[in-house]
Amino acid sequence: MKQTLAWKHNEMRLLNGSRTSGTQEKDDSINKTQYLKDLALSLLREVQSLGDPRPLDVRQGIDFYDEVRRFEIDLIRRALIHTGGHQVRAAGLLGLKVTTLNSKIKQYSIDVDDLMNDRAAPDSAETLPAP
Repeated sequence: MKQTLAWKHNEMRLLNGSRTSGTQEKDDSINKTQYLKDLALSLLREVQSLGDPRPLDVRQGIDFYDEVRRFEIDLIRRALIHTGGHQVRAAGLLGLKVTTLNSKIKQYSIDVDDLMNDRAAPDSAETLPAP
């Protein structure tokens, strides 16, 4: 069954391609609720990731390579989270060749599986009440 999202009068609806029975409507309602929870958690993570930038203490000097390393790791992690760990899509999102992204993942010891597990298991601060 094909489903699409539609915006109408400030509400989001998940539209089905066919009529449904009462039981299927209940299942669809549960699926829509889960989808909205997942969407809300994803948006919350994005907002939290926009936190205040780390202040730089220029009096001590700035290690350019360390800052570039942190920036690259952050970009790669965000792209992987955004694409659900799909490295080909993450590479496309970053404008990199897949081999370059794979090289950087290895260079920076980024564990894609752990990254996806952390994303899939929200901590208590990200738990939303049931509707």
